[in-house]
Amino acid sequence: MDTAQLIESCRAGDALAIEALVREHTPAVYRLALSLLDDGAEADGAAQDAFIAALGALDTYRGDAAFTTWLYAITVNVCRGRLRKRKTWGRVMDTLRAALQAGSGSPAEPEAVVMQHEADAAVWRAVNALGEKHRLPVILRYYHGFSTAEIAQLLDLNEGTVHSRLNTARERLRHALQGSVDFAHDERQKADSLWPR
Repeated sequence: MDTAQLIESCRAGDALAIEALVREHTPAVYRLALSLLDDGAEADGAAQDAFIAALGALDTYRGDAAFTTWLYAITVNVCRGRLRKRKTWGRVMDTLRAALQAGSGSPAEPEAVVMQHEADAAVWRAVNALGEKHRLPVILRYYHGFSTAEIAQLLDLNEGTVHSRLNTARERLRHALQGSVDFAHDERQKADSLWPR
C-alpha cells in the first residue's frame, strides 16, 4: 500500500493502517525530536504528541508537500512548544556531537581525537549560542540534511527567509569560530610535539 492509500485508510479509521503509518515514520520522527529536545524520554513523548496531532489533522493534509515534510513540520512545532515550556535547549549540542562521533568510523590517533573533540566542542558552542531563529535552520539543514525548500515548509517561512537566516548563521558561526581556529592550530602543534609522527 503506498502512502496515499495508507493515508486514505487512516482517514477512514482503519486501525491497521494507522498502526502501519505510525510504525513507518516513528524512527525518523523520534530522531528529529531527539535532536531538538536532547532527552530520550521527552523525545518519545514529543513523537507521540506529533502523531496524535498529525492523525487528528489528517483531513487537512492536501498533498501539496510530501507527507514526511508535513509530519516533520508538526514534529518541529510540538518540539518548539516543549522547548518554550522548558525555556532552554539544554544539551542539544552534546547530543549532536555524540551522534556525529558515534558514526566516525575507525579509531583515530590520539592527537586526532584531541583535535576533533576541541573542534566539535567549539562548533557546537557556537551553534548553541545562536538565537532559535538561526539555530533551528542550521540544525535542520546540516544535521538532518533538509533542503532550504523543505526547511521553509517545516518552519512556515518563505525560502528566501531560510536562505537569509542560514547565511546570517554561517557568518555568525564563522566569526565566532575565528578564534577557535587559532586555538585549534596551537593545540595541533602541541599534539604534534606530544605524539610525533
